[in-house]
Amino acid sequence: MRTFLTEFQERKREVRRYMAVLRLADRDTADDTKRRFEKEARIFRAAALLVIYNAIEASARSAIQAIYDEIEQSATPFHLLHEQFRKRVIRDFKQHAGEDKAFAMQDVAVEMIIASFNSRRIFNGNVDAREIRDQSAHYGFKTDTDYTQSKHGEHLVTVKNKRNDLAHGILSFSSVGKDYTVRELLEIERCSLAYMEGILNNINDYLDQKAYLAPSPQKLASA
Repeated sequence: MRTFLTEFQERKREVRRYMAVLRLADRDTADDTKRRFEKEARIFRAAALLVIYNAIEASARSAIQAIYDEIEQSATPFHLLHEQFRKRVIRDFKQHAGEDKAFAMQDVAVEMIIASFNSRRIFNGNVDAREIRDQSAHYGFKTDTDYTQSKHGEHLVTVKNKRNDLAHGILSFSSVGKDYTVRELLEIERCSLAYMEGILNNINDYLDQKAYLAPSPQKLASA
């Protein structure tokens, strides 16, 4: 199993441990105690959105990093990548590397691809289903998931927006937490993790099939 899949499973366990504590506290606390500590409970409910988002963004970043790692390990040159990927490499190289770095390269066709990727810049509090679809348009991995389990990631935009509101101090934890029940958060967590797991499996298949490569002349002729 590739590292990004193993790491996702650990992140999923962390999220589910947090949600289990949240669920138990909500279920086993007496009503009068709930009323007395409702403000604190709101904080814990809001924090669940941070925990979920952290797992989603970290997993997405690791999966994209894995694409570049495999290209580096296989020494795949630039001209063998499919067109959209080549365009992405050129755009990112201009932004993240530049001419000075190019002059120091020994194998430009391979090193240019690796130098174009900056793991700190690919995602920055912006991961939702739309962003993942945008990334897939460049790299070529599939974004289909089991809708009955994942809702195709429709909850991610809420998770992302609330995470950013909390991270930047736009909204307080108490104000965010009052808008969600534990039951609602459990549904958001379940669907969001199912969606991310589906995307990661798609990227794993993409790597197995070396779908970052341009179609061979034989495939083009038979298409």
